[in-house]
Amino acid sequence: MNLLSGIEQIKQLPVDRQRRFERFSRTQYRYRVLPLFADVYLIIAFIGTLLFLAGQLTHSVEPPVFAGYLLYTGVLTALILAHRFTRLRRAAPLVVYLVFINMATFSYLGYIGAGAAIAPVVGLFFFISSVGIITLSLKHTSIILAANLILLVLATAVTVPTDQVVTVLIGVITNWLILMCLVVSPLSAWFFSKFLRNLLALQFLLRDRNRQLSRALQTLEATEDKLAQEQKHQALSHMAKGLLHEITNPLNCAIQAVDFSAAINRNPDVAEALDDAASHQHRIAEIVSDLIEFSRPAPDHGPEAVNLDKLVQTALRFCRHQLQGTAVTIQIPAGLSVACFPSPLIQVFVNLLMNASSAIRAASPARPQIRITAAATEAVTSITVRDNGKGIDSSDLQRLTDPFFSTSETPDNLGLGLSICHTIMRHHRGAMKIASEPGQWTEVILELPRHIDGPDKSTRPPN
Repeated sequence: MNLLSGIEQIKQLPVDRQRRFERFSRTQYRYRVLPLFADVYLIIAFIGTLLFLAGQLTHSVEPPVFAGYLLYTGVLTALILAHRFTRLRRAAPLVVYLVFINMATFSYLGYIGAGAAIAPVVGLFFFISSVGIITLSLKHTSIILAANLILLVLATAVTVPTDQVVTVLIGVITNWLILMCLVVSPLSAWFFSKFLRNLLALQFLLRDRNRQLSRALQTLEATEDKLAQEQKHQALSHMAKGLLHEITNPLNCAIQAVDFSAAINRNPDVAEALDDAASHQHRIAEIVSDLIEFSRPAPDHGPEAVNLDKLVQTALRFCRHQLQGTAVTIQIPAGLSVACFPSPLIQVFVNLLMNASSAIRAASPARPQIRITAAATEAVTSITVRDNGKGIDSSDLQRLTDPFFSTSETPDNLGLGLSICHTIMRHHRGAMKIASEPGQWTEVILELPRHIDGPDKSTRPPN
């Protein structure tokens, strides 16, 4: 990958992501890159100053001159500490200007004292040659270069006669070392700023792609979970259908036997018992027939427009015994109908009412109550079943519709109720949402489309 191609790739991004990159690059420059470069430079400058002082100690240096070196070193030390522990660190490149002022002051004092000799300002020009790398800005580099040249002219004008100023300045500036420093500074500022900007662009692109890959991975994991869930439902459907067919055969034989016994019976008491047995057997046959219909890829008939209140009342009759002592409030708009498959939807209501009754018994509230409400828009009918039972822990909410998962410790509770309800709602192209406050309430919201042409075959388990 070309290290200088990052900006070109950024330009191909949408405008909003280009703006994100600009914010990212400004943050990186201000809080990471420029403070780090300034730290490195200050450390190098300090080490160089210590080495210079050590060299001066080995030579005879006049006390006032050596005191000036010590003062310069003290100011540099103060700037290093301030840059490390104060807000100066975030005010880049202010510390570069402060170092330049400190260095220029002592360098040009030495330049004046040495009669315009180049030696005292060599270190200053070396510093200027690195300003472009430290600031990564052609603007700030140009400002410091211009300020330095102005100081050079003023110091030269103070030191030498007027008629020699131009000659001395030309001699200083055309010195190969000085000239190299003056040329390197803006070039390095231009190159390193462009180079680092491209590196930041590549870093931004890498992070952006990592985020996209992370989202894609999360989507893939969610899809895998959904596929695993579908496989569970499919396995459950196969198992249920096989069991139901096994139940149907002996049940039909039992019905025929009871009908035959009723035909030949002459005892009124036995006739009454046989009628009861036949009635219950036919009810079992209807239930088995409904369950077999649930396991088919599609019912033999389309959805029906059924009065919602009638469905709920039917479910309440099935649960009358379990709901004794519980106040059930129904708030359904008069005449509201839903497009549905009645038997499966009644099964959903029965299961929700049974769960609500169980939760209420576990919590034993002072006023046990279940509230069933409904509202309709042009597109969706929402049905809410709310109880004031023990509630559900947040950690269990996401697993409630998993087959064989149950929060009840009752041995005969297989954990299939909500799983089947979830499947029935998917067949209706609807949704089931569950919310709860542990110890306070649980609310199940069923959302059904106002009109459906048939079950959602894409989610139905095959035969």
